[in-house]
Amino acid sequence: EVAERTASMMEELSSILVIGKSKAGKGGGLRIGDKRGGGVKVTFNGEQRPIAVEVDPNFLFSSTPQNVSEGVITIEELNGAILEAMEDGYEQSGKLMEEKIKGLYGQLGLPREPSILPEQDGV
Repeated sequence: EVAERTASMMEELSSILVIGKSKAGKGGGLRIGDKRGGGVKVTFNGEQRPIAVEVDPNFLFSSTPQNVSEGVITIEELNGAILEAMEDGYEQSGKLMEEKIKGLYGQLGLPREPSILPEQDGV
C-alpha cells in the first residue's frame, strides 16, 4: 500500500506545474523600464524538475538611461533574471512536494515531520 500511494503521489506531482518568475516579471527587481514586459518565467513540475524557460521579448529591451545606446539589457541582467525565476520556481515546487509528502504521511499514519537521522547520544 505504501508503494502504491507513493507512486500515485509522484505521478500526480509530475503532472502539476508551477511557474517561477523573475522579480522583473513580478513588478519589482530589475529597473529595466516601465515597458519591460514579463521578465523571465521558469516552469517546474511538482518533482522540482525545470521543464520550460520563457523570456518575454519586451524584457530584453531597455529604456533606462545607461543602456539607451544599446537598447537591450545586459547579459548580467538576463542571467540574474533567469536565476531569480529558477529560484522562485524551485521554492514553489519544493513547498508543493512537501505538502504532498506530509499528506501521504498522514494517510499512512506516520509522523508528519519524520526524523531523517536518528539522534545519537554525545553528538
